[in-house]
Amino acid sequence: MPAKLVAIGDSLTQGFKSGSISQTHLSYPATIARCLGETDFKVPDFTGEGGLPVNLETLFYMLAEKFGAKIGASDSISAFLATQGLLNRVENYWERGEGTQPTQTGALHHNLAVWGFALGDCEMLTEATCRRFIPAPKDNTVNQIPEFAMYRTARRTLNPSFDVQYECLSQLSAAAEIAKTQGGIENLIFWLGSNNCLSTVTNLKIKWSEAADLERLPHQRSCNLWLPSHFKTLLWQIADKIDAIAAKNVFIATIPHVTIPPVSRGISPGAACGQELSEDGYYEYYTHFWIWDEEFASAPDKYPHLTREQARTIDAAINEYNEAIKLEANKRGWHVVDICNLLNRLAYRRQKGHPGYEFPSELVAALKSHSATKDRFTSDGKPILDTRYVRLYPDKTNPEEKYQGGLFSLDAIHPTTTGYGIVAHEFLQVMAPVLPEKPQPLNWQEIISADSLLLNPPENLQSLREILYFLKYRTPLPNLIKVISG
Repeated sequence: MPAKLVAIGDSLTQGFKSGSISQTHLSYPATIARCLGETDFKVPDFTGEGGLPVNLETLFYMLAEKFGAKIGASDSISAFLATQGLLNRVENYWERGEGTQPTQTGALHHNLAVWGFALGDCEMLTEATCRRFIPAPKDNTVNQIPEFAMYRTARRTLNPSFDVQYECLSQLSAAAEIAKTQGGIENLIFWLGSNNCLSTVTNLKIKWSEAADLERLPHQRSCNLWLPSHFKTLLWQIADKIDAIAAKNVFIATIPHVTIPPVSRGISPGAACGQELSEDGYYEYYTHFWIWDEEFASAPDKYPHLTREQARTIDAAINEYNEAIKLEANKRGWHVVDICNLLNRLAYRRQKGHPGYEFPSELVAALKSHSATKDRFTSDGKPILDTRYVRLYPDKTNPEEKYQGGLFSLDAIHPTTTGYGIVAHEFLQVMAPVLPEKPQPLNWQEIISADSLLLNPPENLQSLREILYFLKYRTPLPNLIKVISG
C-alpha cells in the first residue's frame, strides 16, 4: 500500500508552537492523515522537557503556578531562579541527555518538516550534515537555549534511528525513499518559504540575499529576505525533484505575509483614532510585541522597528514568491493551497477589527458545545478568535472585552492547536475534490480539547505587560524569538 500522505515543510508543517516543537501528533498533516484514514502516519518525538528549543507555555504555566497572575518585585529573584532551573533542564536534555539519542519512531517519518528550514534547505540539509556542525555541548548560564537547536531537530526528524543507511537523506530524498520502499506516495504536501522572509519581522531589519546564499547552509547565511530572483532559482532547482518523487497529488502552499502575525506590532504614533492604517493596510512603524505603544511613541528612534515602506517591501517580495509558486504549480499540475489569502482574511488589526474570514461551521459548533469556550462569542454570534497576541481580562463580563487572540501561540509567530486546525481545514478544502474517496470530517471537538492555551490560558496572561517585561529582561526570550525565526 502506498503512503497516503507525506509532508515536507518547516515549523508550520511540523506543528511548532509557543517556542518549541513538541506535540507533533497535533500538526496539521497528522490531523489530515487521520481524516484520510491513515493509521500509521509517522511523526518524530519531541515530547521531552516540553520540546525543542524552549516551550513558552511550559514556562508561562510554571511561573503562574508559583507566582500567580503577577510577578511582584519581591518575587523577581525567585522567578528568575525558577526560570533558570527550567531552562537548565531543557538545555541538558537536548544537548547531553536523552534528547541526543536515537528514537524508535520509525526508520523514516511521513512528516519530514523541520522548523527553521528555508526553501533550498529541503535538498541541502541531511542528518549527517547537521551532525557535523553541531558543536560539543557546553553549559551556558546566560543564554540557555540549546545550541544549533534546528540542526538537532533535523537529525531527529530526517533520521530518527541515526542509521547510517539514512544519514545522507534530505527532506526530498527521504520522501523519494518512502515512495520507493512503500509503494509510492498518494499525496505530497510541500510548504516551504516562510523562513526566506520571516526574520525580517523578528530582527526588524532587512538584509537581502546575495548569490552566494544559494549555496550556503543556514548557519552560514546572514540574509533574512531573499531576492525574488533567488527564490525563483531555488524553486526551479527543486521542482523537478518534487516531480521525480512521483506522488499522485502534490499540494503546495503559498507563503503568508509575515507582517500580520503579532510578533511585530504595528503602531502609528500620534495618528487620530481610526487613522492609524494607510489605505493599503500598513502602520507607520512595526516593533517587537513586548514593547508597549506608549513606550515606543515617546521615543521611536530608541526602539528597533521597521517602517511602513519596509513592511510593504517585505510583503511585495512575498507576493512575488507566491506568484512564482502558483506559476510553477500551474505548469506542473500541482494543487495550490492559498494560506497567504487565508491569513489576509484572518488579519484582525489590518482589517480594523473586522476580519473577513468565515470560520468553519463545525468549529463554531464545537466551540459552543465546550464548557470552556461556549461564551467566547461576540454579541452577533461570531467566535472570538483573532490574530492579536493572546490576552485575558478575567474581570470583564463582556466576552469581546474579556478575550483576545487565540489563533497565535505564545511565540507570536506560530498558530495554536486551533489555528493549525484551520490550516488543516484549508488544505482539505483543496484536497477533497481531487481525492478518490471523500476525507472524513475534521474532529473539531478533539482539536479544541487539545488546545491548552484556548481552554486553560495561564493566569499571568492577565498581567501581560509585566510577564513580557520579565521575560524580556530575565530570560532569553528575545534570543529565542530570533532562533526560531531563522
